[in-house]
Amino acid sequence: MNPSTSGWIEKFCSQLLKNGIPFEHYNSLYINLKTYGFIYGVNVDVTDKIEQIHRYSEDELAKVNLITGLFHVYYFKIKKVTTPAFLNELLAFYKGLEVSDLSLWDKLVIGKSETSMLERLIHDRIQIDDNLLTRNFNKSITNSLLFVDVLAFEAYLTRGLDPKTYAAHLESIIVGTLYKSLNSKSKITDYDKEIVNIIESSASNMDADDIDTEDLIYDIDYDMDLNEKKYLLDLICLSVWDDEILERSEYQFLKQLTKRLDMETSEIQDSILSVSQFHREHKKEVLLFQQSNPLANFYENSSQLVNKLIRRNSKRLVKEVRQSKDLMLLITKSTHSELSKEEQKQMQAQLLDTLKTIPSLAIFMLPGGAILLPIFVKLIPNLLPSAFDDNRIED
Repeated sequence: MNPSTSGWIEKFCSQLLKNGIPFEHYNSLYINLKTYGFIYGVNVDVTDKIEQIHRYSEDELAKVNLITGLFHVYYFKIKKVTTPAFLNELLAFYKGLEVSDLSLWDKLVIGKSETSMLERLIHDRIQIDDNLLTRNFNKSITNSLLFVDVLAFEAYLTRGLDPKTYAAHLESIIVGTLYKSLNSKSKITDYDKEIVNIIESSASNMDADDIDTEDLIYDIDYDMDLNEKKYLLDLICLSVWDDEILERSEYQFLKQLTKRLDMETSEIQDSILSVSQFHREHKKEVLLFQQSNPLANFYENSSQLVNKLIRRNSKRLVKEVRQSKDLMLLITKSTHSELSKEEQKQMQAQLLDTLKTIPSLAIFMLPGGAILLPIFVKLIPNLLPSAFDDNRIED
């Protein structure tokens, strides 16, 4: 399944219905989504019930985990799932969430297909910056509050609640509690400020004017169900886990919070251990936990962007590269030996000519774009055959 080409949601549903539903109850779903990093907004993995045709980028991982959560809460409610019924219900939900206001150009490109519209809406929910110039200066790439969509969909299905009102209320509770947790710190670090900025920017349903109100910070109504409480506690534990040391004042705040939430204090330890384990296992992989220098960060972000663009245009690239025999020979040689300076210049010139035919890869034409060519050369051998349809569903 390729989450960056059309038909991926139907392909996802087809594979889950064929290979078996991964999680039979909500707790199992939540624990695994936490392991995948989805709850923390830094996705590192997805369920093994789908067939990955390449290594997924951050936005692709986020898409798959989001649809995994949405699919499962629908399954928990309906039990007997059919793809058309699920897609219709999900599209109605997102229209209720008021995220379906597409531009005229989008509507012309998408057409009347409800599946295509849903794919576009899911794509727009994944808040990852594709702009190379701005993205390279953002240390963190994250979707901190995407799980709110899953909880809102569950509330919409089981309690008939208005998605927009529900999501805005839950986001206001999360942001307000986050501010209170920072007040419990003896010293507020740059990491703390970054966590606030990340979660605030992810709060797509609440009004910006709500963030600084006194009532929001000091008079929060924690009338929540258990699933919402666990999610809130996990996010707050993530926000205080900056130096891998839980200060006494922070622990006291967490104890007060669990008392307000009518939860056991043992939940604090479980949540902190989960954050600590995730931090330890993925510190080198996840930009949220890295303090990399600007140059290394630039290359890392550029690599991920080029990786995604190449996969999205794999068929056209394979066709163009195959038409240039000299370029094909040079790329093949570069995978197992060093090229001479002359060969490098020749390959660079031919690659740039090839890339001119694909507008979305115009970043190579920008000043300094040539530094991305080694990334391109590294990824080219892994492109799929041009005749392969990533999301074709077998009968």
